[in-house]
Amino acid sequence: MADEDKKNWMSCLGWGCLTVVVVSVVGIGGCVAYLYKGGSGAHEVAGAYLESVDGGRYEEAFQALGPAYTEDRGLAGFVAFEQSARAQMGACGGWRMSGTSFNREDGRSVALLRYLGSCDGGPVEAVFNLEQVEGKWLIQDIRYQEPGATVVPICAECGAVVPPGANFCANCGAVVGAGAAADEDSTGDAEPPE
Repeated sequence: MADEDKKNWMSCLGWGCLTVVVVSVVGIGGCVAYLYKGGSGAHEVAGAYLESVDGGRYEEAFQALGPAYTEDRGLAGFVAFEQSARAQMGACGGWRMSGTSFNREDGRSVALLRYLGSCDGGPVEAVFNLEQVEGKWLIQDIRYQEPGATVVPICAECGAVVPPGANFCANCGAVVGAGAAADEDSTGDAEPPE
């Protein structure tokens, strides 16, 4: 190979490698930015919810809930649940993120977020299940439980515990998604922790 051919070949190889590196960095950066934006949106919704409930602004918190949750309980049922939970937990504050999980299932973006709070009755973990609906994160379920309790899936339709890996609820036959989560020690939707 002549010196001029070596220069042209190396130049082409160099530009080709540089192009691959730039495209890769931009692609990875875009993915990270997308995940961060989606994650921060879910975190903002959950954080604002806790702040609203801690401040007694229940109507504000109610706006962050998904339609299945709000239609099933209504504002009065939601307020009764949160007031009952707060009566048993005591005043809460100092919430901090203790765990996060994002997933994309069947074209749906879902998140499981855990916050640990200091309450008068002791530490409490708030577990949020969120789903992105039309570009907006909505809370599909919230539970208060003892810190570190295992979260197992429950059926969003009937509330039955769903075995790991099941696609359908054995109790009612509903398709199991990434809807609500519960634990045997959790409060569920009706009872605050003791």
